[in-house]
Amino acid sequence: MAAVDRWMSVLLPKLKPLLYANGGPIIAVQVENEYGSYFTCDHQYMSHLQDVFEQHLGKDVILFTTDGYNDRMLECGSLPTLFTTVDFGAGVDPAVPFSYLRKFQPKGPLVNSEFYPGWLDHWAEGHQTRDAAPIAKYLDKILAMNASVNMYMFEGGTSFGFMNGANGFQDSRLYQPQPTSYDYDAPLTEAGDPTTKYFVIMETIAKYATVPPGPVPPATQKFAYGKVMMRKVSSILIFCIT
Repeated sequence: MAAVDRWMSVLLPKLKPLLYANGGPIIAVQVENEYGSYFTCDHQYMSHLQDVFEQHLGKDVILFTTDGYNDRMLECGSLPTLFTTVDFGAGVDPAVPFSYLRKFQPKGPLVNSEFYPGWLDHWAEGHQTRDAAPIAKYLDKILAMNASVNMYMFEGGTSFGFMNGANGFQDSRLYQPQPTSYDYDAPLTEAGDPTTKYFVIMETIAKYATVPPGPVPPATQKFAYGKVMMRKVSSILIFCIT
């Protein structure tokens, strides 16, 4: 926790001038992410984080948490003094996760802070794709409830160096390392190009809000840079913990 406190004492003061209350673009700050999925359930830890965030950002800011939609996750990942949100993707009737959310957030906006228009890739597996039609269908259901949505991811990205991470655990067959690309089959690709999914989502949103006018920039031109000779340095070793 001392390391967390030191890190936040550097990071959070850089964000404070950019808060909405100070005329900046940051409208809310997330305190923890899916902490309710962790094996422990430590409200004292969550309270400490809230104190640290308020110490550096003040109290004129929306601090929130994000968790999956069941009682245990929301109980362990949230606090009554923090704004609570849930995450889920297409194929889930939004009425279900929002009904769980209301147990812990009786009032205020309904928010899906991670609506998944795609998914991440893993080594030795094919590139993940998601059809645009069901994404639009379930986005429509959420917006029809007058709920708010944050898309994860709206634009694909790239994880440089060894920051790509993994899913699962090293001591099980579920260990799934991720490649450098975080394209995510997002509405905007890793290169920033608009996709069919982008335009379908825009049409869905236009049913509920005014879409800003103006043309959408076309995809950037791509080039082949030729072959690159690679030299093997070492193998990737996965050490199993027993």
